[in-house]
Amino acid sequence: MATYTNDILFIQALDSYSYDLEQCIEKLQYVLGGNDHAGASNLMGRIYHEQLHDYKNACEYYHRALCIDHEYVETYYYYPFLLIDVCDYAEAEHVLEVGFSLVQTDKARLHYIKAILLEKKEQFKEAKKCLKKSKHVSLNNDHRYFIDNQLKRVNEKLKVIKKLKKKEELKKIRANTKFNSMLD
Repeated sequence: MATYTNDILFIQALDSYSYDLEQCIEKLQYVLGGNDHAGASNLMGRIYHEQLHDYKNACEYYHRALCIDHEYVETYYYYPFLLIDVCDYAEAEHVLEVGFSLVQTDKARLHYIKAILLEKKEQFKEAKKCLKKSKHVSLNNDHRYFIDNQLKRVNEKLKVIKKLKKKEELKKIRANTKFNSMLD
């Protein structure tokens, strides 16, 4: 259980996250040096993942955050991205399943993350379905606009794939077609 002082330091660290990393890390080290704090562990995981690209330490901090409080929802929004980056798709799916089972999580965000996972696995039609679900359950116009742009991107990928398949089919047809020559 975190103390009031640790919670204040965590909020200060969170506030300074992307623009003053030195101050953010200093406050997080103080919080993490004391009691277990899911939020501080999650934020430290984000720093290792997003800023330092140290995936091993990031994974340890995200995992620690889930062990401290498996209902700390922010971890379910960031940890799957790390797992996708390191191509641990099975674990990413598991983390998302647990996130979906929690009442307090933002389902629109989770559907978006699942769509990214499916897109990474080159399952574009399923990714498109997840993006549509995300848009459907979203309560935020900014998120809906963002999802519209993601849908456009996935649709463009699907068009490229269709064009490539048509080219491959034409090559096969041409390779199998025998040309009649005057010498035959």
